Amino acid sequence: MKPVAKRDIIDVLRKSLKAIRENDLSSLREQSFRTVHNSSIYQDEYSISISVVLYSIFKVLEKNNYKGHKDWGKFKKSLLAELKQAINALEKDNIKGYGAGLKRVISHLKKLDKNVGMYMEDIIRSTKVKKASNIHGHGLSIGRAADLLGITKWELMPYSGNTRTYEAKYNISKSIKDRILLARGLFGVK
Repeated sequence: MKPVAKRDIIDVLRKSLKAIRENDLSSLREQSFRTVHNSSIYQDEYSISISVVLYSIFKVLEKNNYKGHKDWGKFKKSLLAELKQAINALEKDNIKGYGAGLKRVISHLKKLDKNVGMYMEDIIRSTKVKKASNIHGHGLSIGRAADLLGITKWELMPYSGNTRTYEAKYNISKSIKDRILLARGLFGVK
């Protein structure tokens, strides 16, 4: 694992722990997207896996009906403990421990109740497709993005084809008038 990716994952995990404790779903969602950049640059499976796991947690926490479940408190406590263990494993360069921790998180998500298992499979599959699409948007081919996430390109193509993210104009230049106004503002000239 690249040191920069490791640092980012640890930071993402710490911020995600805080977001889960505070029930800050927007922050948790944001953290799940942070590692997509590393995934596309380094094609790092560890960045990809944490992105998928965090987004899956976000999707479960987003559904308020699970909060009334009898095992909700136990689930949340074990979820936080597993994420802490994943951080500790990474800090000690224990990559296997990190991966095992993420697998236990997914296992906890599936065990939340007997109906969540099927729902979780759908969440994880759709999350992989969404993340692969984001990685593709960062410049990787559809085939490589699909391979990194363990899905087929046939699963990814319809989703990527229906999103409009690739039509975004990244290099929109300001008009000459706007540039002059900006320059005048910077130099205090009227």
